[in-house]
Amino acid sequence: MRSFNSPIALLPLAVVLCLFAVVPCLGQATSAPSLRVAVTDSNQRPVPGALCSLLRDAADKQPVATATTDEQGVALFPPVAPGAYTLRVEREGFDPSDKSITVKQDSTEEASVALAVARVSESVTVEAATGGVSTSVEAGASTPAANLQRQSLQRLPLATARVDEALPLVPGVVRSTTGEISIGGAAEQQSALLVNGLNAADPSSGNFRLDLPVDSVEAVQVFQHPYTAEYGQFTGGLTRIETRRGGDRLHFEVNDFLPDLRFRAGKLRGIAEDSPRLNFNGPLVKDRAYFSQSLTYTYSRVPVRGLSFPFDETKTESVSSFTQLDLVYGAGHTQTFTFGYFPERDTFVGLDFFRPQPATPNYKQRDYTFGAHDKYALAGGLLESSVSFKRFNSNVWGQGAQELTLTPTVEQGNFFATEDGHSHRFELLEMYTFPAREFISGTHEVKLGFDFNSVRSRMAFDARPVNIMREDGTLAERIVFRNSPQIRAHNREYVGFVQDRWLARPNLSFDIGLRFEDQRIADETNLAPRAGFAWSPFKGERTVIRGGVGLFYDKVPLNVRSFPRYPARTVTTFAADGATALASVQFNNVLVSTSPVEPLDFTRSNREAGFVPENLKWNVQVDQTLTPRLMLRANFTDSRTEHIYVVNPELDFRGQSAIVLRSAGSATYRALELTARFLPDEKKPGDAIYVSYVRSRSRGDLNDFNTFFGEFGSPVIRQNQYSNLPFDAPNRLIAWGTISLPRRVSVSPIFEARSGFPYSVRDAAQNFVGVRDSDQTRFPAFVALDAEVAKEFQVTKKYGVRLSIRGFNLTNHFNPRDVHANTADPQFGNFFASYRRYFTGGFDILF
Repeated sequence: MRSFNSPIALLPLAVVLCLFAVVPCLGQATSAPSLRVAVTDSNQRPVPGALCSLLRDAADKQPVATATTDEQGVALFPPVAPGAYTLRVEREGFDPSDKSITVKQDSTEEASVALAVARVSESVTVEAATGGVSTSVEAGASTPAANLQRQSLQRLPLATARVDEALPLVPGVVRSTTGEISIGGAAEQQSALLVNGLNAADPSSGNFRLDLPVDSVEAVQVFQHPYTAEYGQFTGGLTRIETRRGGDRLHFEVNDFLPDLRFRAGKLRGIAEDSPRLNFNGPLVKDRAYFSQSLTYTYSRVPVRGLSFPFDETKTESVSSFTQLDLVYGAGHTQTFTFGYFPERDTFVGLDFFRPQPATPNYKQRDYTFGAHDKYALAGGLLESSVSFKRFNSNVWGQGAQELTLTPTVEQGNFFATEDGHSHRFELLEMYTFPAREFISGTHEVKLGFDFNSVRSRMAFDARPVNIMREDGTLAERIVFRNSPQIRAHNREYVGFVQDRWLARPNLSFDIGLRFEDQRIADETNLAPRAGFAWSPFKGERTVIRGGVGLFYDKVPLNVRSFPRYPARTVTTFAADGATALASVQFNNVLVSTSPVEPLDFTRSNREAGFVPENLKWNVQVDQTLTPRLMLRANFTDSRTEHIYVVNPELDFRGQSAIVLRSAGSATYRALELTARFLPDEKKPGDAIYVSYVRSRSRGDLNDFNTFFGEFGSPVIRQNQYSNLPFDAPNRLIAWGTISLPRRVSVSPIFEARSGFPYSVRDAAQNFVGVRDSDQTRFPAFVALDAEVAKEFQVTKKYGVRLSIRGFNLTNHFNPRDVHANTADPQFGNFFASYRRYFTGGFDILF
């Protein structure tokens, strides 16, 4: 904890300085309204776009005045004559609400209205509050595969209280064997992460740095095929996170502050896990300024099956702090400021039977973020201005300075690489949404935008020799790395887009957009057209057919363009006696733009070479609402990506060898998704059960850059192959949800059954045997049932307590994490290291 306290101490000071800067402006409102109405849903979330009407009597049809709620769910009425009125609030998908109020002379009255989700409606809408998506034609062609709300994230039995733990609940999203997220058949680096609309991925690697506390998140949306032109720089999928603003009343929570104890052989052996979470939020200045602070500390020792105590544990210690300040200057003008600090230290990363503790690396990160967002109603439309600065710091190092030795059964020595990386991202985003206009046969809502990113990185990378030993202990191969200078790279990205949502008829809408991207580091400009539709063939929009096609271009991680500066290597192979050198070959790192055609020439390495990976994606989707409580979805997606960066050892016409990085790889993904959403009780929209089945196929080139040159890359590079991708799961069933029972008891289960991931077979010299990641070499089917049971107690009128117990792998199914995959291993072909059933508890205090 001591290494984390200095930056955290600066956060309150930064917030105080912002308050001194903005509070004097809050009193400069011009004319005071006669009535302020705050509209929320049943979960206390703001409801924008609600029509508020003042009526002399509930039977009157002509209102005295009307107002519409803004993005914060607030409506302001102009001055009206004093007297008694009926306030009527209406919003599609909710039951209308009438409330009696009295307006007084020379004062602003306050009213709060909570809307309930409509039980029956001609136009059935599945609200995002329950994790679904709207079935309305007006929602357009691009709907998220899932919308995970904060309430669900807090209740579900997730391994850790982090947002990324919940992403595999989404159809088409899986977590690979290395822990990375795959969306739509693509690696994590090929997908995009937006927090409050701004890019949050590490510019060096493209990895998600998703360490937000769960309590700071309002909603998480995952898109597999967003055809709106404002989204780009990905070939996989898009994850969009909206953070939580403070409420109208002071709210305080302390969650999971009691540690889970560690018992071994019936004896107490300290703390296994402790992840206390603190959140407090509320108004700073009534109706003008709101504050929210979330803080999480995590200490975890995770046992690894297949190893003996005390050498079987990985250790994680982290702090996650997120601060948000929201300002309301008046109707149609709001500002949001966010501050984040995310330090983390992991010890014995990737620990398993084949990589014991001495051979594992350690990892440390220290990330900072700042964002400012301004929304202003201008000329009937909405102007959105955003700016952010993010800094990412990371270190990777081994347990010692010994050389790494690879044998058919286990790794020996210490991890071979040491990395010290620093990168930052500055982003400026401007968007303007024009007011809806009637022209050319229908209503058009046009959005224009410009996005600028400036990114830089520097990294020190050193690597020690690596030895490959045969089963008899003789040396088969030795890899020696050269020293390398500090690796530096920078890039500027210019993006412009125009998007039109055209409501041609009440039952037919089109999304048409064009995106322009200028990647200076790749010396390439691209145009990405998108088009989609939403059509309801029957009255009432109970059946909506959606579809679209779009061209997407990926981001270019800075590490990829720095490839020639990585250390060269000399590979020496030895005869069977382990002493006679057969050949010694030097491999430089070369970045080229051409496909592998004869004659090859590696005399020059070009940092500007290559193409930006390009993806062509289309889908057809049917949303069918059978009843207000049951919705079905069928979706077919086809995706093909070209110009993926792959590495390969090659030989040119002069006999020169090199590790070549080319944008010549490809990948395909096809998937059929069937999803059902069921509401057990219409009066409890927070309760829902989701069941999804996905039949998919993910294939592509396997020698991607990150596998060998990522933060925990492999030192041994063999020939590339095109096969199943490591996260390919042809059949996957996922079911999850929350059910409220009497006496304030809730049950939240997660059930998953899927095909096992593929793996590759190697020989004693670490060469691949047969086809890599083939269908014949897969782990057994994975089946797991996790669940949380919670009970809330109201201790006093103001204070409450929530007790919970979580169970993992309740069926105790055999889900092996490891396999003996080396042909020289005496136990070749055996699966092992399955996690047994285990339980954890929770204790939350609610204020």
